[in-house]
Amino acid sequence: MDIKLVKKILCDLFKVDSYSYGKAQVLTFACDNDRYIDYKGKKYSPLMNTVEDDLARQGVSCISITRLASRVKGKLSHGKVFSPDGAFARALVTKRLKGLFLRDGKYPYSYYEEKIWERILDETGAKAVIGINPSRELCTVCHRKGVWVADLQHGVISDAHPWYGAAFRGKDVRERLPDAFLCWDMGSVEVINKWAKDLGIDVRPIGNPWVERFIKKDKSDDLYCSLRDQYKVKSNGKPNILISLSWGSYNISNKFVHPELERFILDNIDKYNWMMRLHPNQLQGFATDSGDNFFKYFEATYPAGKIEWEQATKMPLPLLLSEIDLHISWNSSVCIEAACLGVKSLLMDTNLLPGGFKEKYYEHLVSAGYVVKVVAEYQLIKEWVDRNLGVSIIPYESYASGYVALIKETFLRVKS
Repeated sequence: MDIKLVKKILCDLFKVDSYSYGKAQVLTFACDNDRYIDYKGKKYSPLMNTVEDDLARQGVSCISITRLASRVKGKLSHGKVFSPDGAFARALVTKRLKGLFLRDGKYPYSYYEEKIWERILDETGAKAVIGINPSRELCTVCHRKGVWVADLQHGVISDAHPWYGAAFRGKDVRERLPDAFLCWDMGSVEVINKWAKDLGIDVRPIGNPWVERFIKKDKSDDLYCSLRDQYKVKSNGKPNILISLSWGSYNISNKFVHPELERFILDNIDKYNWMMRLHPNQLQGFATDSGDNFFKYFEATYPAGKIEWEQATKMPLPLLLSEIDLHISWNSSVCIEAACLGVKSLLMDTNLLPGGFKEKYYEHLVSAGYVVKVVAEYQLIKEWVDRNLGVSIIPYESYASGYVALIKETFLRVKS
């Protein structure tokens, strides 16, 4: 964990929270790393704020909670965002201490955190909760109070993922699980349904609400129009290739770009328009130390002005991908959004290859032809680029109708 984040948590331990949340019909939940788009001077959460904005158009009021040493809240964030930092810090530390004494990977359930969510739900009067990875404690309180709670997908879902795989969540008792999992595609639905269907959990595809805004290109959508006009990708006749970084890449010697890919980039530095996109966690979240180290690596490795990273990191991912010819990464879930925009991806993490513990990651995208996994070798990278440049592929199914239905159902749920 980033040392700056650890220091923030330790400081928050002694903080006395004094929030008055106010009333809201829907409570949303996301962390700082999910609130990273700059829009009208505030931080916007691509997924959560899109949901909130669509509910607001239906007359549904929302309040959002963030946690884990949060900084993006209040006047810094879009919408009404709160975080009882002191209470969450104390819950986190006591949970970690409790975990030291538990055996067999048993979850260190926090009754202290339960009380935090009870107060929030009591004060807001929310009838529905939509969150990114809602905790077991939040789900428990929601069930006790008759509040519908859903987990909105924000990245990869796989059998090997500790939040979604049967070997991990299938062991949880029902009250610690959400009422629904809102997935981007059927591949993700199938993974969760292996264990959730028999528990009566609603697992449905709704597409990616953020990506859909940029596919739809609605001229009445102020955010879409504003960001579209703000960001422009270089257009000089050369193919655009995006490198999306992953945080925590312990199995890359320099922690960012594999030496074989690095060599390919440098050998073809003027042949293509190269862009690098940092993971949101590397800017604000669990890995800002990784972001600091990236800048040192970047400046020491690549010639000045040849690779664009700042705009590629700040601009909305769907808008960027709409201008990209090919996408390359170690293991980033950007490949999912890329598929939705009809962009092919090359992944090279050894853990994604046969025998690796992430072998099943993105397997539905592999079988559909959107993703290729290879060993990180110069020649294999070159062959993939040469073979796929100029070759189009139909964008992955969006499932947008599922999202429209969700908004209508949530409206009816909180108005009843």
